[in-house]
Amino acid sequence: MPGMRRLMGVLLLCLSGLAAAADLPFIYPQARNIFHDAEAYGGFEGVPPSVPVFKGGKVIGYLFLTDDVLRIPAYSGKPINTLVGIDTEGHIAGLAIVHHDEPILAVGITQERLNRYVVQYEGKSVFDKIVIGAPRPGHVNIDGISGATITVMVENATVMRAARAVAESRGIRNPGIAAAASLPPTGIAPSPPAMERAIEAAVAEKPPQQVEKQSSATADAAQDMPQPPRRGEKRMLAAARAAATATPTGGAQAPTLVHGVVPLSPEMPPRAIAPLPEQPGTWLPPGEEPAWIAIWQNRKFEIAVLVVGLAVLFFILVFQDWLARHPTALIRIRNVFHVYTLFFIGWYGLAQLSVINVLTFANSVMSGFRWDHFLIDPMLFILWSFVAMTLLLWGRGVYCGWLCPFGALQELILIASRKLKLPALEFSDAVHERLIALKYIILIFLFGVSLHSIAEAGWYAEIEPFKTVISMRFQREWEYVFYALVSIALAAVNRKFYCKYLCPLGAALAIPGRFRLFEWWLRRRKECGKPCQVCSHHCSVRAIRPTGEINANECHYCLDCQVIYYNDNLCLPLIERRKRREEQIQRGRKTQSDVHADALSPLADDPVSMPKGSKP
Repeated sequence: MPGMRRLMGVLLLCLSGLAAAADLPFIYPQARNIFHDAEAYGGFEGVPPSVPVFKGGKVIGYLFLTDDVLRIPAYSGKPINTLVGIDTEGHIAGLAIVHHDEPILAVGITQERLNRYVVQYEGKSVFDKIVIGAPRPGHVNIDGISGATITVMVENATVMRAARAVAESRGIRNPGIAAAASLPPTGIAPSPPAMERAIEAAVAEKPPQQVEKQSSATADAAQDMPQPPRRGEKRMLAAARAAATATPTGGAQAPTLVHGVVPLSPEMPPRAIAPLPEQPGTWLPPGEEPAWIAIWQNRKFEIAVLVVGLAVLFFILVFQDWLARHPTALIRIRNVFHVYTLFFIGWYGLAQLSVINVLTFANSVMSGFRWDHFLIDPMLFILWSFVAMTLLLWGRGVYCGWLCPFGALQELILIASRKLKLPALEFSDAVHERLIALKYIILIFLFGVSLHSIAEAGWYAEIEPFKTVISMRFQREWEYVFYALVSIALAAVNRKFYCKYLCPLGAALAIPGRFRLFEWWLRRRKECGKPCQVCSHHCSVRAIRPTGEINANECHYCLDCQVIYYNDNLCLPLIERRKRREEQIQRGRKTQSDVHADALSPLADDPVSMPKGSKP
């Protein structure tokens, strides 16, 4: 009975392996589009695992999933699983994305645009250095996808590194490296066949002259070695044969496999072998660097301009009191910075922050935090780092009022509407207070959905018009464009309507903003709200309560209230002080005139002292 159970278990394992091989095109229909002339498929085998593809009984290529080889987190914090096919010469036959959690790919990028990107890899060598965008010397450039730059950069790094690893593990060598390796090496350890023959000659006590000329150096070394004991002969021969293990049908001179990846070196087998990690995605071939480093190097200009802009903003915030005393300069600087934020940070750098970034960060903290997840996009990483600092010092308002591209667009639209003298529409205080809660409800809902699926949360996060307006530059389906235009139109008659009532990102930033370290950046007077209501009436985002306190959760740090604070024509306490000062000056002038009149009055009463001809 136990023997029957074992037999059944073996049969089930065999059948499961055959089913996996036979069902590959059924599970992944994209495989048929990669190898159109395939007649049969093998099972997943080798390290890294791949499926051999057969035609006429011969292997014509390999199919593999990138998740089985290398996992690089993308924009969502999770890798993109791609089915890749390579032929026996190391060329990419095709690829297809089979699973991802990228919000930009789920909603925003059409299948046609994605296919145009994917087809560019066909025919490329797995050993090519492929870059996205502008050409670079020694590299092959392909076009990216507008609005999904980081996603395609991660996909490119994942596909090329995984394909190279699979190709090398199957004995496919880089033609340039293979040509260099075929040259006679000097000062390099002998090849495995020559080493085996040299050891056999030494064990059998044969003269070294019988060894081939190409291994004469090895034979001489073996002759000088002391005679090994007879009982170790079999062990030495076994070790030599193990070092000369036969390779797949890629040529008789193909090197021995080492942990599934052949080092690009003529030294075979290598003297030092690094252990293979337990999980894919934790190992990089020798000399490889993390994907984010290349991305940072490719975006040096954007990084430099962003850092300069953030430095300028930091000085604006530090010297805000001086600027508040010069309102004309403040308004001009603020408008110029809004243009910089919209055109450079937004439309050029595509660094519009989103609530998806917040949800991805929360998901990463709960599932295993890694810096690589966030270093992928240098613009977003630097911007988020600066926002984190400003949250502790100034609160939410710095990002919402100065660094949000969509917010900057709304401010510029408001300026145009004022030039056109469009009416301003405001809600009552009761309605306003209730509408503010909407964005917090939206945030809680999105967070709950993200616990189940980031991709699904990305679909609901389309309540943010950022992707349509900034990332996609209005190049989307009409319903998304219509919603974005309505949001912008509302901002023309109600300052930052979307930001005040609907923005889940603003709600997410308001929560840590409550723990800011300082309260004295925005100055207030004891008369604010009691009785003065000037700031409250002038705050167009309505962040100042009737009692005079500034609601830091809603403040966008426009500094309009600070302009009023220093303006003795607007601030009621300063107006009263100015009037008292003017009255004192008037009384002083009147007193001086009275003293002068009194000094002249004795002359008028004394006829002797009066000049001749003058009348008393």
